[in-house]
Amino acid sequence: MDTRELIIQKSFILFLKNGFKEVSINKIIHSCDLSKGAFYHHFESKEQVYMEVINRFFFFYFRKQNVFYSVDISLAEKLKRFEKSFIDPYEEIANLLKSEQLTSYFRFLFQAASNYEELRKRVNIHFYRKGYYLYQILETAKEVGEIRSDIDTEITARQLLSMLIGETILDGIYTIDALKKNIHTVIFNYYSLLKKTASDEK
Repeated sequence: MDTRELIIQKSFILFLKNGFKEVSINKIIHSCDLSKGAFYHHFESKEQVYMEVINRFFFFYFRKQNVFYSVDISLAEKLKRFEKSFIDPYEEIANLLKSEQLTSYFRFLFQAASNYEELRKRVNIHFYRKGYYLYQILETAKEVGEIRSDIDTEITARQLLSMLIGETILDGIYTIDALKKNIHTVIFNYYSLLKKTASDEK
């Protein structure tokens, strides 16, 4: 592992355990067993490290799990792919932390979002894109008759995403396995409510 990567990973753990204010450059240097010169060769300040940590452990993880939209598969399969893209980043982070609980990770994100307006905007954009993807696949399913014609796809996509975000935060205090199970349940219970049935054809 190169020095820059070492600083990022060690700082991530320190920020999770202690919060931004309690982590000093000296603590980072000590954790990495580096000289000050080695630290400043890669970063100008603690704030720069902090933003790099956020980029790496939120935006990078979640961006690389983006779903590719295709009209050639069923709504159920699209929702399975969406489910995987939603869960995989949390599972990777839990593995990195060597902990099944994500409580400290969410605390870290909430603190970061409260401190940086630009970060709040980027998080909003991220979840807007997730919601828009849901809207697209629901709208396509409605057009081809996979779901009921009376569904408002924009409202439904927003409601489903809100439920998933809420479930993620709630289950973060338990285990990643509980999170995976409950996210699957939310998505496919919702799917069962949207599906067109034989009685809808009458």
